[in-house]
Amino acid sequence: MTTRLSHFIIGYMVLAFSWWAYHLWQQNERLFRAEKQLIETRYERNNQGVNLTQMEETTEYRRIVRDRQKRRRMVVSEGLFFVGCLAVGVYLINRSASREVKLARQRRNFLLSITHELKSPISALRLALETIVKRDLQREQLNSLASNGLKDASRLQQLVEDLLLAARLEDNWQPLPEPVEVAAIAADCLGPLRMRFPQANIRIEIQDHLPPVQADKAGLTAILQNLLENAVKYSPEGGEILLTADRANGKLRLRVADHGQGIPDAEKQSVFDKFYRLGNEETRRTTGTGLGLYIVQQVVKAHGGSIRVTDNQPKGTVFTIEI
Repeated sequence: MTTRLSHFIIGYMVLAFSWWAYHLWQQNERLFRAEKQLIETRYERNNQGVNLTQMEETTEYRRIVRDRQKRRRMVVSEGLFFVGCLAVGVYLINRSASREVKLARQRRNFLLSITHELKSPISALRLALETIVKRDLQREQLNSLASNGLKDASRLQQLVEDLLLAARLEDNWQPLPEPVEVAAIAADCLGPLRMRFPQANIRIEIQDHLPPVQADKAGLTAILQNLLENAVKYSPEGGEILLTADRANGKLRLRVADHGQGIPDAEKQSVFDKFYRLGNEETRRTTGTGLGLYIVQQVVKAHGGSIRVTDNQPKGTVFTIEI
């Protein structure tokens, strides 16, 4: 509805200006003919006849010709200025409208995903607790329910931490650098991931004698955790995920490579947008809120680093970070 109304208004403005320009041009021509006729009448009375060649060489006739040309240029220049302003206005309106549509779609996707992300573990936790309370279970059954409950609690905790970190990043979050062992951070990230995704096949290769890196510990943990979790979600069951860490040009270089579905070239930059996720939210099988890669990029930027995404061979995705 808004788009149709804006198109109607723009069309009306164009037609109104065209009508105004046409009448202004015609008025200019009528004024020129009237002034020319007046000169011809006066010239005929004074010279007993009209010699157009001599009349057109007079100062008065040249003046009305200059005035006519000046008014023509004024109409043309005002027309061009109007068209330029209209074009800029249309561009800005369309850009704003596209941005609003994009934000609305992102908010809708976020609400759908966050509802699912919260509902699933909460329902599972409630079911586990109700089963423990209402039934007399064996030790093995209790351990199984408790283990599943811990997975769901870990999932909820990660979700809350992502939401809090995303909110802090919007408030000009600044890292607190300290010497951080990449191997220790990677090991800390593997525990929760293997609890949530037992089928995950994650391999870590860290350069021998890799010195500690000056980075924010929580930020670096968020980078590795989100990249690895993202790779697990979009990889086939049992597909290898490789995390490598080494030094390049005096910086820490991290690479996370998977053999999943990959990312289309047109979406390689969009995946870093807040709440953006590949595919349709209503038919997507993978879980998530669309915050993971946004957090990764913002934390990397806060450290003054860079991140790029490329295709893996024969398929999949590679995220490369330098800090």
